[in-house]
Amino acid sequence: MIGKRVGGRYQIISRLGEGGMAVVYKAKDLILDRLVAVKTLRPELAGDEEFVRRFHREAESVASLSHPNIVAIYDIGEEDCYYLVMEYIEGMTLKEFIKNYSPISIDDSIYIMKQILLAIGHAHEHGIVHRDIKPQNILINESESVKVTDFGIALAVSGATITYTHSIMGSAHYLSPEQAKGGTATIKSDIYALGIVMFELLTGKLPFPGASPVSVALKHLNSPMPYPRDFRSDIPQSIENVMIRALAKNPDDRYESVTEMLNDLMTALNPDRANEERLIIAEPLPDKERTEEDLEKTIKMAPINNDMGSLREQKMTHSSKETHDEVEKKSGAKKWLTISGILILLITAGLIIGITVLPKLFYVSNVQVPDVTGQTYETAKQTLMNRKLKVIRTDRVSETIASGKVISQSPGKGVEVKENTEISLSVSKGASKVAMDNYVGYSKETVEEALKDAGYKDIVWHEEESTSIPVDQIIRQNPVRGTKVIPSKTILELTYSTGAPQATVPNLLGKTKAEASELLENRGLVADFTEGDYSDEVAEGSVLEQDPDAGSKVNQGAEINVSLSKGSELKPREIDQPIKVVYPNKGDHSEEPSPIRVQIYYTDANHTEFPFVDEEITETKTYTIPFTINPDEKGSYRVLIDEKEQKTGTVDYPRSR
Repeated sequence: MIGKRVGGRYQIISRLGEGGMAVVYKAKDLILDRLVAVKTLRPELAGDEEFVRRFHREAESVASLSHPNIVAIYDIGEEDCYYLVMEYIEGMTLKEFIKNYSPISIDDSIYIMKQILLAIGHAHEHGIVHRDIKPQNILINESESVKVTDFGIALAVSGATITYTHSIMGSAHYLSPEQAKGGTATIKSDIYALGIVMFELLTGKLPFPGASPVSVALKHLNSPMPYPRDFRSDIPQSIENVMIRALAKNPDDRYESVTEMLNDLMTALNPDRANEERLIIAEPLPDKERTEEDLEKTIKMAPINNDMGSLREQKMTHSSKETHDEVEKKSGAKKWLTISGILILLITAGLIIGITVLPKLFYVSNVQVPDVTGQTYETAKQTLMNRKLKVIRTDRVSETIASGKVISQSPGKGVEVKENTEISLSVSKGASKVAMDNYVGYSKETVEEALKDAGYKDIVWHEEESTSIPVDQIIRQNPVRGTKVIPSKTILELTYSTGAPQATVPNLLGKTKAEASELLENRGLVADFTEGDYSDEVAEGSVLEQDPDAGSKVNQGAEINVSLSKGSELKPREIDQPIKVVYPNKGDHSEEPSPIRVQIYYTDANHTEFPFVDEEITETKTYTIPFTINPDEKGSYRVLIDEKEQKTGTVDYPRSR
């Protein structure tokens, strides 16, 4: 099939898996350019018209389902064989997921079961019973998104089975008691299978192990369902109660619908159910008369390890031959009386035997189950055998119970059972070593939560400065990844980053620029000097402000902003500037001096070309101009004699205080 094109558009790429009924291939839809899964029925199934008709009808029904948790069926066709084209899912089966990641957290288990229940509930609402619910028919990806598959074939096979063989198809581990008796699968049968899936998801184990499908089916019929909390003590009682009800042997004691089961599950962790008592459902009397030979006549089961199951036609034949001997009637009253007397004697003897002997032959005594928890397995086994009880052993890891001792039992202490009832014992394997996970590179908060879930109790935290690793990220661990450890008995050392080395900012206020530079350099810090404002308190060139403030914690190498004072702010100054105007000597002292006109103009902070004086003089005279000078500015003046400029000058701002 590899390389073949099915239906003119589905190019077969590789084989994904196979079972007794079908082969599944990975293919590419050449028209829509997407990956699909193509499931082809085995040729030996194609010859039965009734099977093909039912297959088409059921497959088309499932194709009509549209739900995010159901694998979509895209196409149905026939080309050398009947085939289904389905949604291709990257991931693994739930069976593989349980094997790889058990124990799965309570929250994750609820999340996964919620999706499965939504999918099956949707199918039930559309009148479709799955009839083959098991982890092998549930796909899950890395984000724990679930897809339920194999609706169409499971239904078609069940239909064909009922029609032709009156037997039950499917995996024995997930088979309801009514199916094991040869009854028709119903919604309640799906609910029972969902309970088994939930049991396996939370405990990592199947409730009834067995060497053959028939022996497993007998346990579903007759053996008490073990309690999940006997395998995993951290399962809340309210969660266990959901499984107890789903796994009731009598269908009438189960949930009425998958929706009811889902609602019960989603409220199981509510605070008001924290102290819920264990649900007790009366078990029907064991069907001890039904033997393996009887079940083999009504149950044709796939091998335990065959995920897809197998279809083998079992023809039911009924033949009987009745023979009647002709008895010649003898005449004569004597012979008739003789025969009548013998018959009366035989009947009387039979009644006596029936009343006195037979009850003793068929009576089975009740036995009270003793408490064997805490005993060694051998002691517990002998105790139970002495009371004519059978023992089933299941080994599991225990951090608190010594290896070889009984952790729990089912049924529990004081329960009355019939002789030869099987008692399930959970026996400790002691603390189990696991491979140390890698925590390097994760945040301290994330790792703390993971360690709590993993059972680590002795954790030593170390801090370490780092310029390259973010704050609170794990730098190293001891023991390292992959080391085999017992979590509860291991001292785990973890070093996390506190970020770059820290320095305390010194007080720089009032320090000179040189002093500030030295203080910062000694602490591994860098100064960024800028010119600041005027200050009457801080001398010019000394530190006026700093950022961050003194006492702050910063990374080494950080820049500290330092603002230097410009000293006291300069103000306008009043300056009296003398200006001498010399009267010209004309050499003749006998005559009256002729007057000259003097004009003086000045510019300062308050005036521009202000006319300070305009007068006539006949002798040398000194004038005093009252300048107001702004800092960093100058004043100026002009002297005119007889309207001719004779002298100019400037007046500087005085730097002395």
